Amino acid sequence: MSTPAIRLEQVHKSFGTRAVLRGIDFVVAPGELLGLIGPNGAGKSTLLRTLIGLLTADAGRVSVLDLDPRRDSLLVRRRCCYLPGETGVYQQLTGRQFLDFALGFYPRHDAARREHLLEVFALPLTDKVRSYSAGMKQKLALLATLVPDVELYLLDEPDRALDASVRFALRAVLLAMQQQGKTIVLSSHHLGEVEALADRLEFLLDGTFVAADRLARARAKLRQRPRVRLREGGQLPAGARLVQRESDDTMVIETTGDPMQWLRDTPPGAVESAEVGIPRLEDLYQLLLQAEQDGGA
Repeated sequence: MSTPAIRLEQVHKSFGTRAVLRGIDFVVAPGELLGLIGPNGAGKSTLLRTLIGLLTADAGRVSVLDLDPRRDSLLVRRRCCYLPGETGVYQQLTGRQFLDFALGFYPRHDAARREHLLEVFALPLTDKVRSYSAGMKQKLALLATLVPDVELYLLDEPDRALDASVRFALRAVLLAMQQQGKTIVLSSHHLGEVEALADRLEFLLDGTFVAADRLARARAKLRQRPRVRLREGGQLPAGARLVQRESDDTMVIETTGDPMQWLRDTPPGAVESAEVGIPRLEDLYQLLLQAEQDGGA
């Protein structure tokens, strides 16, 4: 059995009296593309910074590529690339000067990936970085992070400030990297992007990962919440309550019994369309977050 690319055992990290990571157990296999989901303040950025050695865990064991970032942070960083959630690029340099500087820390580069990203991002590399928009600075940071040929990529909000077409292109690049055997851990607020990309999702709430049985209960609850659109002017038939009304007038409802039986019992023509038994990531995330806020299951 191959050595995990990442292994955390009972990792704790606090800032003053505030516990940010609380007994984290975490394993990522080589070549896996893992998505981290969680609200702001859940501990995602702290976790990634701990992996790269920018932060030191207060307790527990951290292993990255069979190295301890506390003792071997330089060796870890030679074999990893890290994109922080708050992009920092040198404003006084041109885009090309910044790339030459950033890529100079890595002996091996993927030339084909570099040329592809340069074409997709279409950055004015002869201009000073201070003239770049937020999206252009993010593209520059992505070039500096994805062009090095390393084993592990830790990406904190890589699609931040990018428009939809560029996010789609970035998705294709990350999938191609995974097919080359690269290990990738990324966090994002674009839940649809993460769902399309990741082999596996981990939900981080209040410094701990959501347990598998809790996820299973949440998914089961969502299966009782069909999405329906009523005929114009129609009323919600008995046996269901409105949970949420979306912008296109789709209603997320909760039925008192089996949703399919409820649909069969509705008056003919009352429901224009229905989606049953397909838990969406966004809904799952919101349900888990609401339960956390309520102190619930």
